[in-house]
Amino acid sequence: MEEITVNIHNHSTLSDGTGSYHEIAQAGLTAGIDCVVITDHNVYVQGKDAYYYRDGRKILLLIGEEIHNPGAQPGNHLLLLNPPKEMAGLADQTQAIIDAMNAERGITILAHPYENGIPILKMEAYSWHNWAIQDFTGIEIYNFMSEFKNNSRNLISLLQNYFRPKENQLGANESALKKWDELLCSGRKVHAFAGSDGHRFMKKIGFYQVVAFEYDFLFRSLNNHVFLSAALNGDAESDKVQIMTALRDGNFFIGLDALASTKGFRFTASTEDGIVWPGSQALLGKSATLQISCPQKCLCRLISNGKVLKQWDEIQSIPITVTAPGYYRVECYLPFRNKLRGWIYSNPIYLYRG
Repeated sequence: MEEITVNIHNHSTLSDGTGSYHEIAQAGLTAGIDCVVITDHNVYVQGKDAYYYRDGRKILLLIGEEIHNPGAQPGNHLLLLNPPKEMAGLADQTQAIIDAMNAERGITILAHPYENGIPILKMEAYSWHNWAIQDFTGIEIYNFMSEFKNNSRNLISLLQNYFRPKENQLGANESALKKWDELLCSGRKVHAFAGSDGHRFMKKIGFYQVVAFEYDFLFRSLNNHVFLSAALNGDAESDKVQIMTALRDGNFFIGLDALASTKGFRFTASTEDGIVWPGSQALLGKSATLQISCPQKCLCRLISNGKVLKQWDEIQSIPITVTAPGYYRVECYLPFRNKLRGWIYSNPIYLYRG
């Protein structure tokens, strides 16, 4: 399998971001990622999916959308990846959007489901409230900007997090993780996504231009590491299909690359159906052997059916045999600045009885 880095949930000058498509693509090239997805608020521009090139490198820029109803309670922001058309006109009909996206094999993601506002900056909370909806593709368990907001509870912490943005990232949102496991335990196949929520905030104060959270910083910090069956070939349309298929199927893991590179993490299962990867399901048989391999030694948890099945305080690679059906996913943690930080979150492997 080929591993690529995909950064989703970014905003351009077409909504409330400060970078053009070209600038965002250049930031992605600087950061060294493979694909960036722009999801402007209630704006979808078709025909702009394209490769950008510089110094022998390339990056695929794809366009999606973030839809919300401006006339409703703040929140319920829905990310659309690979939309067939503009759907902002259905902003007050979330289920209709999800159904239409599913009919076209599009991807729907509940954005920043649990977040706090920052009153001192007049930044509101845009959490998810409509849990009656069904059949969405996934949920953002980790949104970089939401966790900045959640961890900036007063002026002192706000300033600390602004000047040292890496240090305020503790890992995925605990409420989102709990909700994800709740959904999985109910039998729903829901994938976990990470979003930058990149805007590159710019504000002029006197003679000074204050810039916060440059796009390239975010692109180096938190990514979806996607497994592909074949290498990207440089054709924007066919590569988009391959990436979107992998994201829709859950064939990826989340990596907080700001702590340390997560490239090379692997989580597979040896089953009667052969080797399966995150997002896949397979017949369990009498047993299956899970293999976890991490880029470096870390605290590692194997989670199944809402509970920690096994924890290793310091491992880099481990096999484990399981005999019970259900879903299995992995979380990895690293210490940084005297705190244990969430580093890697895999999507589940689903094992079932025949």
